[in-house]
Amino acid sequence: MDIVRQFILQLQLHTFFPTIRATDNFEVALMRLTERWDWSIAAYRSYLSLPSENTRTIVCTLVFLAVAQGMRLLYGQLTAEQLRVLVDTVGPHTFSAVAAIPSIGVVIVSAMQISDIAGSPLIAVSLMLAIMVLIVILPVAMFSLRRLPTEHTKYISI
Repeated sequence: MDIVRQFILQLQLHTFFPTIRATDNFEVALMRLTERWDWSIAAYRSYLSLPSENTRTIVCTLVFLAVAQGMRLLYGQLTAEQLRVLVDTVGPHTFSAVAAIPSIGVVIVSAMQISDIAGSPLIAVSLMLAIMVLIVILPVAMFSLRRLPTEHTKYISI
């Protein structure tokens, strides 16, 4: 369990959840946030181009698209100093959580579309678990194999 804990602590979650600290360069932070929101908007637009008869998925995509566009329009117009004041006012953790909503929405909409396309809940859950194996379990396994003592890794080449 210690190896899993070490791996999770070494993950760079700031690539998914934009973390803003008081010492960060807010011009760069604003540029990265704008890029992330633009990416989310493009992802939602591509989801809407896929044929879907499930209105729940379409409505969810439209809501997250509106949130991403609203954040892009509202916060993208700020200067670096205005962004710093905003982050100091609401707190860096709160702002980071709110700024990550469009990115998390991409994952939610993807899961909804997988469940719509699969047709069967069992197939949808199997596909999502297979994706999780590639994203989470495989890197944890590779990390733990690299952490094994050298006498146990004579026959393992990574």
